[in-house]
Amino acid sequence: MTLQAPQQSTGVGQYVPGLASISQGVRHSPIADGRAALTVWAVVVPQSLAYGTLAGVPSVHGLYAAVGALAVYALFGTCRDLNMGAESTVAIMAAAAVAPLATDADDVIELTALAALLVGGWCVLGFVFRLGFISEFLSRPILAGYVFGSGIIIVVSQLESLFGLEIDTSLYTTDIGAVVQNLGDAHGLTTAIGISTVVLVFGMRELVPKIPAPLVAVVLGIVLVVAFDLDDEGIAVVGSIDSGVPVPGVPNVTFDQFTQLLFPALGIALLAYPDSFLTARSLSASGGYTLDADQEFLALGASNVASGFLQGFPVNGSQSRSFVQRDAGGKTNLVGLICAALVLITLFFLTGLFEKLPLSVLAGIVIVAGIGLFALDDFKVLWRIRRSEFWLGAITVVAVLVLGMLGGIAFAIGLSLIVTLARVVRPHTAELGQVEGTDTFRDVNRNPDANAIPGLLIYRIDDELFFANAAFFVRDVKTRLVEAEPPATALVIDAEGVSDIDTTAIQQLEELLDDLSAAGVTVTFARVRQPVREMLHRSGILEHVGDNAIFLEIDDAVQSHLSSGNNNQEEEHGS
Repeated sequence: MTLQAPQQSTGVGQYVPGLASISQGVRHSPIADGRAALTVWAVVVPQSLAYGTLAGVPSVHGLYAAVGALAVYALFGTCRDLNMGAESTVAIMAAAAVAPLATDADDVIELTALAALLVGGWCVLGFVFRLGFISEFLSRPILAGYVFGSGIIIVVSQLESLFGLEIDTSLYTTDIGAVVQNLGDAHGLTTAIGISTVVLVFGMRELVPKIPAPLVAVVLGIVLVVAFDLDDEGIAVVGSIDSGVPVPGVPNVTFDQFTQLLFPALGIALLAYPDSFLTARSLSASGGYTLDADQEFLALGASNVASGFLQGFPVNGSQSRSFVQRDAGGKTNLVGLICAALVLITLFFLTGLFEKLPLSVLAGIVIVAGIGLFALDDFKVLWRIRRSEFWLGAITVVAVLVLGMLGGIAFAIGLSLIVTLARVVRPHTAELGQVEGTDTFRDVNRNPDANAIPGLLIYRIDDELFFANAAFFVRDVKTRLVEAEPPATALVIDAEGVSDIDTTAIQQLEELLDDLSAAGVTVTFARVRQPVREMLHRSGILEHVGDNAIFLEIDDAVQSHLSSGNNNQEEEHGS
């Protein structure tokens, strides 16, 4: 794997970065990208048909969404492995948002297309206002937990189709519980085909990785059904598909419907972006290339707009198909463009072929992709390096399983914000001691050879001082002064880690200095950065403590304290 630096494009390429990737694919990897596109196409078609039903529209609208999303993301996206299109969670959310507003079947189609346009509009605004930084709140343990939990959900979601079950899951606490309790009703032939698909795909990936195993599984499944009339034996298949493509256009809706769908679309956008970006981030990390978080907002937005114009529904990055695409060996964004062309050809000429595709074959392919997300090595690393982050990842797994993928994303972002705020409000601080025989000072709790100086607290804070942590700073200093043995009568503040200080912290610092002065504790500063020193000067604190209370090095401040202490002792002895 070769590390790739972010590319700095100008002009059109700045907003359509996929052009460069597609050009590279045409020149260097057309065969590999074409093979990967064929593999993904074999999964995109039946999945899109199924998710169209979930969205509450005729199943063929899933293919309309796929055509627009695949082509547009290939142009605007920065993740070469992300497969944009219909996805179950967003499809369900769209159906829930549209249902209260629709009056008939045609109204549902128009409103669902409008939902896609509105989701796209919100995402474009995210790009305009550079809100991609939202993705930076997702740390490694939370990313690992989300991916692992999503893998479990993907596998569990396919078990009904794998075993040929028809279950009313609303009667059960969990989907997995529903499947387990109904295994006795599993359809034997369907189960055999589904499990054989899993074994076939896994086996081919190990033995002949260059051959697209999912595509082979799809072809074999269709051939078996056609040759032996297995659909008459109870094997569930995709079924009939309408052909053709609608003329692109704006949905015919009322202004009232537009306003009522505006904020539900915002909710979908706020959850779809992190979901897509998490998948893209995981793919880019394994591929050794860099994403542009802001550009991904534009890519997701443009994909939804294209879907809406083609009477599709809201789309996002598909985890299962994306990992199928990565495993198929795609190299560039050309994969998405070729796949879009194949879906378009399917709509016009090949819809009949997929009518005999067993749903258990599709389930087996998706299950293999879901199992690939069980990255236990990530959790082993977290356990070895920092147990607290391991548990953070484990909590995220549970949240994803309980709340679902998009709900888990909302939880993960909220948890990340809490962790961030906790670190901001309680920054790292340390009591320093002198390493024997040197003028070096280290954290006494982490360095056994660093000894505290009796009566003197050398205090370091490793963050800027501002309104969120100023109160903690004051409390921490006072607590350490009191708990020192013997109680400290002098304080040296090592300010090397303080890059800035705001007016709230200035006020808290003034009050601290007054309290310490009244208690007979002298205060000096060491290694104060120039911007902070200027703030101390403008606020008047420098006049309060005096220029002679600020030292270039900690050792200078310590020597000043010791010298002052000796002078005081001589004066007391003389009197």
